[in-house]
Amino acid sequence: MSNHSLSKLKHVARLIFRIWQAMPMLTTGWLGIPLLLGALVIPAYGAQKQLVDLFVEGAAGRAWGELAGLALPALAMFTGVALLRAALAAWQNIWDTKLRDRASIHIQTEVHQRAVSVPLARMDDPAYYDRLQRAESVAGEELLGVLQNAIACVRLLCELGGLVAVVTFAHPAIGAILAVVFAVSFAIRLESDLVKRRLNRDLTASGRQSDYLRDTVLEPRTVRDMRLSGSTDYLIGKWSEVMGRSLSLRMNANRREIRHGMIVSAVQIAGLLAAMMWMALQLQSGGMTAGTMVVVFQAMRRAHSISGRMAWPVGKMYIQSAKIHDLVEFLQEPLDGVESETEVEVGARAGERRHPAGTSISPAESALVRQQPGTAGRIGLEGVSYTYGGASEPVLRDIRLTLEPGETVALVGENGAGKSTLVNILLGLYRPSAGRVTWDGVDYAELDPARLRDCISAAFQDFVRFETTLRDNVGFGRPEARAADQAIRRALERSGAAGMEAAAGGLDARLGLVSEGGRELSGGQWQRLAIARAALRDAQLLVLDEPTAALDPQHETELYRSFRALAQGRTALFVSHRLGWARFADRIVVLQGGRIAEEGTHETLLAADGAYAAMFRAQAAWYRGPEEDGGTTKHDAVYSPL
Repeated sequence: MSNHSLSKLKHVARLIFRIWQAMPMLTTGWLGIPLLLGALVIPAYGAQKQLVDLFVEGAAGRAWGELAGLALPALAMFTGVALLRAALAAWQNIWDTKLRDRASIHIQTEVHQRAVSVPLARMDDPAYYDRLQRAESVAGEELLGVLQNAIACVRLLCELGGLVAVVTFAHPAIGAILAVVFAVSFAIRLESDLVKRRLNRDLTASGRQSDYLRDTVLEPRTVRDMRLSGSTDYLIGKWSEVMGRSLSLRMNANRREIRHGMIVSAVQIAGLLAAMMWMALQLQSGGMTAGTMVVVFQAMRRAHSISGRMAWPVGKMYIQSAKIHDLVEFLQEPLDGVESETEVEVGARAGERRHPAGTSISPAESALVRQQPGTAGRIGLEGVSYTYGGASEPVLRDIRLTLEPGETVALVGENGAGKSTLVNILLGLYRPSAGRVTWDGVDYAELDPARLRDCISAAFQDFVRFETTLRDNVGFGRPEARAADQAIRRALERSGAAGMEAAAGGLDARLGLVSEGGRELSGGQWQRLAIARAALRDAQLLVLDEPTAALDPQHETELYRSFRALAQGRTALFVSHRLGWARFADRIVVLQGGRIAEEGTHETLLAADGAYAAMFRAQAAWYRGPEEDGGTTKHDAVYSPL
């Protein structure tokens, strides 16, 4: 096998090693039983040799009883080994099923944990999403097949090892002949099997095309059109042409397989004849017994059959190895808060010390990285810029902003101004491309990510609908509070969803249509549950991204009252294109073209007659007639309603 082929099979070995690290006892037993089965080949053939020698050379002149007594130890050995092999084979099946099921669950869990733990910015990369899709497809049923093929190879290799040992004990030269014949036979069979598998894969597209043409020819509407146009023979000819090409390729592959099979048979027969002729000479000269000759002949025949049986699982794993490589590589994706996408930053930035991803950090630096967030909760963005991967221009440029403890800030701007990106950076979900974000003066990069997340709560416009129970929908905001009914009810009340418990039929009632008997909710109700999740967390920073997008005006007013109560005693940032909310904030920040265009109170920004004033008048025009609005202004011509 070529070095390239061996390197591809290394991916399977890496996966098995990863499984062994997670469940060492189970994996060791899974691999150990085939080793025992292979080792038991030696005493089994040894017992057969003794029996043959006894009955060929020692039977003359002995009574049946005496002969049976002499044969009893060898018979006992043979029977004991056969029973032990049968028991181990049965135990292997149980062990195999247990490991494959547990390994599949473990690997799928790792994929899921990795998928939710990588830096959020990486999820915007299509290449990452493709890797996730491929890893997820392999981690299920396909992984079971890989493990099944792997253990089949191990089992056959161990048995082959025992057979080679039996032959080598007879004479090292015969062992060398068997090894060479097996290697040549296996290589030829494997190459033939791989060619056939690649052909089947390559002919998938031709198969789809032929199926389409066949179905088209038999479709009544197609028959009508073809008869009118006289194209029936042409379409049937196209189908015959596609099928003919596929058949020709398959016939060539079959002829190649037959040729290879004949070569393998010739090599094996030649090796076997050479060994038998040499053993016959040894037998004649008294250098070898009849029992040795018989077991060597059996062992060589058995080894020859293994060369054909082992080519199938090895070929299958070779084809699967590319997908296994995708899975193993995905499981090595750096995690958020463990390694940055480009670097790990530590220290107080006095010397701008940076560590490339994957390098070690000293204990002192690790302690610094794991600082706890301060209790005041003053948040600062210092010269923050952000550029998405593959983009030539930054979406945010030199953002300088401070959120004071207990302050309510409204973030407004046109679509595409960078509001959502700024929110993700503020929440610690994105790392700035330049600049830094601080909590009480400490860089986010130097804080314990888990403790920082404990200080933050958010509800997004593209909220998640958890089609589980009402309790889960709120409790996922703070899992340790799932069993606290009063806390969940209080969060529902603060989000304007106090009546949902009674309407759904209790906190443990199922929502959505996934479960039988589940109750479907409106978009506004799902959004209020998302806000309830945020309300359940006792966080210092509360971020609401378009919290009323799915609500009607009446419920929007109710939610605004709840929001004012929810924001009491904490720093709150809400993003909205409806400027009616913004007028009640302590401060309004206007984002335009990735920069902060202006900030201030509602009154000061209106008086400044800038971007905010233009947006406010544009929205107000929708609720007033042109006569009331008094015509358009220079700003109305620039900004359309958001």
